Amino acid sequence: MTKVLIVVFDALRPEFLRADLMPNLHAFAARGVRFKNSRSTFPTETRVNQTAVLTGCYPRNHGIVGNRFPEPAIAPGEVVNTGVDEQIANAFARAPGGLIKMPTMGERLTEAGRSFAALSAGTPGGGRLINHMAEAHGTFRLAMRCPEAARPAGALEEIIARIGPMPDYKLPATDWIAWAANAYLDYVVPEISPDVMLLWLCEPDESFHFLGIGEPGSLDTMKSADAQFGRILDAHKGEIESGALHIIAMSDHGQISLAGEPLDLPARLSEAGFGAAKTPGPETDFAVVVGNAGGIWASESAKPKVPELVEWLMQQTWCGPLFTPDGACGTLKNAEICANHPRAPDINLILRSSDEPNAWAAAGTTLHDAPYPVGGGCHGGLSAHELNNVLVLGGAQFRTGGALEAPAGNIDVLPTVLKLLNLPIPTGIDGRPLHKAFEAAPTDHTTIQEHTMTAPNGQTHLSVTDYGSQRYLNKAWVS
Repeated sequence: MTKVLIVVFDALRPEFLRADLMPNLHAFAARGVRFKNSRSTFPTETRVNQTAVLTGCYPRNHGIVGNRFPEPAIAPGEVVNTGVDEQIANAFARAPGGLIKMPTMGERLTEAGRSFAALSAGTPGGGRLINHMAEAHGTFRLAMRCPEAARPAGALEEIIARIGPMPDYKLPATDWIAWAANAYLDYVVPEISPDVMLLWLCEPDESFHFLGIGEPGSLDTMKSADAQFGRILDAHKGEIESGALHIIAMSDHGQISLAGEPLDLPARLSEAGFGAAKTPGPETDFAVVVGNAGGIWASESAKPKVPELVEWLMQQTWCGPLFTPDGACGTLKNAEICANHPRAPDINLILRSSDEPNAWAAAGTTLHDAPYPVGGGCHGGLSAHELNNVLVLGGAQFRTGGALEAPAGNIDVLPTVLKLLNLPIPTGIDGRPLHKAFEAAPTDHTTIQEHTMTAPNGQTHLSVTDYGSQRYLNKAWVS
């Protein structure tokens, strides 16, 4: 019986998977199967895509419609920030019908009598989200930025006794990533030995955000993360060769560089007569939660004003693609980007972007209202630089030496893991097992259709690939 290890390099763009920069990941990809056309989900934000990996679903089914979103039933008058442990713990406790609307990987494995464990070097809330049932299931969870939430009780103290205390977090996060790898190798492997392990590394995401995409410090972080991945591969060499372990190495999304100063969208909307703020409230018509992309939520009394706001947005030079629940004013519908959930915003707004390079020759820049420095990176939108992610699979059941053109994405990780473990593939999910990756791949006659749709108003264009009943998002832009 095999086990599965999933290693996530948060925000790693495919062009950085190079032999001179990440030799271990590059060699792993050359030996295994790499999906060149793998795709993130919209919004291209971390907790949205963590949930996609865990559930095999798009936001239309799993319900995490952004890193931050208003949900009156959870936090009236506030925006739920899923990156904050206290807020997401409260959301899990209070959300009617559950915060995540589909069973997660940990829940499905527990039901099947298998074990799941997760270690996150990223946000406190994300660390809880990837194994939110750790208490109930008695499984291992460690969010390095919220160590007090580690489970089972006493696990953190045992880890520190073996490998020493966590280092201070600083960029580039080389020591931080090394500690995460040490915790996995020196504690999780010998003491927990889960059937499926999710190791979520926070880099190069944070170096991209604060230093820049391709900036020398971000390159150092990628080299360091790759070195730790090499240690993991070396430690598991025999298990990988024997078929006792299969590894999925991936990123959740890419990034794009910030151009210019923040736009201050709530102020711009308010000046135009649309009472806006960053949070909902009794005096606020529109709650604006946008970095380089995001949502605008209308209060009940302001919903009749949504078409007027859409018309105004389309006239702004900084406005990029727009999507709405019902196609207001000739926009494309949320359903086209698999974001049609009751929690979804009244307007999905992506700010205008281009393929222009940044200071380090990394393609892609965007206007923004983000908290990161100008020239730093961001993600959330529908550019190809954000949607195209890394997805590599290795182990005895997989083909070797293949770079596949077939579409794939984060929604396919869960069903592929279940196939590896010979567990049934659930109905009602959006993803599929990546049969083409397997050595004994069946003949596939599925129709692949790549096509571009244009909004009735002529402004927004969306490129998608439909693979049978699955949809993968390629990019969106405005004319």
